[in-house]
Amino acid sequence: MARKTKSIYAGPQDEKIVISMRDVSKTYSKEAPAVSHANLEVREGEFVFVTGETGSGKSTLMKMLIRELKPSSGEVYVLGYDLNRIRHGKIPQFRRNIGVVFQDFRLLRDRNVFDNVAFAQHIIQVPGRRDIQKNVLFALDLVGLNDKYRRRTNELSGGEQQRVAIARAIVNKPYLLIADEPTGNLDADTAWDVMQCFDRINREFGTTILIVTHDRGIVSRMGRRVIEMKKGEIISDTGSDADFSGGYDGYAEENYQDVDADYNDVYAGGDPYQYDEEDDGY
Repeated sequence: MARKTKSIYAGPQDEKIVISMRDVSKTYSKEAPAVSHANLEVREGEFVFVTGETGSGKSTLMKMLIRELKPSSGEVYVLGYDLNRIRHGKIPQFRRNIGVVFQDFRLLRDRNVFDNVAFAQHIIQVPGRRDIQKNVLFALDLVGLNDKYRRRTNELSGGEQQRVAIARAIVNKPYLLIADEPTGNLDADTAWDVMQCFDRINREFGTTILIVTHDRGIVSRMGRRVIEMKKGEIISDTGSDADFSGGYDGYAEENYQDVDADYNDVYAGGDPYQYDEEDDGY
C-alpha cells in the first residue's frame, strides 16, 4: 500500500510533489551564482540523483532544500513548507520530516551504534524505551547492522559507519531522505553496498530519496532519475521514475518480530538518553 502523505502542503496543489523549486538562484558574492534559475520538481516516492563536477552547485542546492541556506531569489517548497517564509522557530519542526546523510557521517564518537541511531528518536521525544528499541533495531536491520548495535563507531569500517548514519536518518521514518556525497569516502564495492541500502529503503517503503553525488559510475549503474548540474545550472533531467508499492504503513508491529536483541541486554550499560543537547535541527 502506498504511504499516506501529511496534509501540510502550503505550496504546490498536487500533494504528491515533495520538492518544488521555481526559478531559484543563490549568489554568495558578485561573482557567478552558485545556483542559477533552477526549476525542479520531485514527486513522492522518487529516487533522484543530482550530479555534477565540484563547484557545479549541487551541494548548494541541497543546503537550500534542508533550509541550511536561503535562496537569493525564487521559491523553494519542501514537503509543503515555503522555505522562503518559514519562521526560524519552525525550521526544526520542518526538518523532523527529513532524514539527512552526510559524507563525513557526523556520528557521536563517544557512543555506540545503538545510541547513535537512538539519538534521533530522543530528539523528537519518542516516548517509551521499548518503542525506541524496536525502531532502532529495525532501522539497523534494514542496513545490515543489527548484530553490531553494541560496537563503538570507531570500531567500524567506513562503510559500516555510513550505514549507521543511514539508519539514524531513517529511524524516524522521514518523508524525504537527502544524502550529500554518501559514498565519497568509500571504495567502489563498499559504495555499491551503501547504495543498495538506499535502494531498499526507497523500494520497500516508498521514501522519496535525493542523493547528491559526482560518482557517475554509481549513477549509471543504479538506473534512476538523474539531474545534472554545471556552473550552477540544471542542464539535464532524465525525468520522473516514481513507481513504488511500499510505504511506512508497513512499519507495523509484526515488522519487529525478528529483532532478537533483548531489551534489558540493550540497556545493560545504563540509560543512553541522558543528553544535554537541546538543538533539534541540523
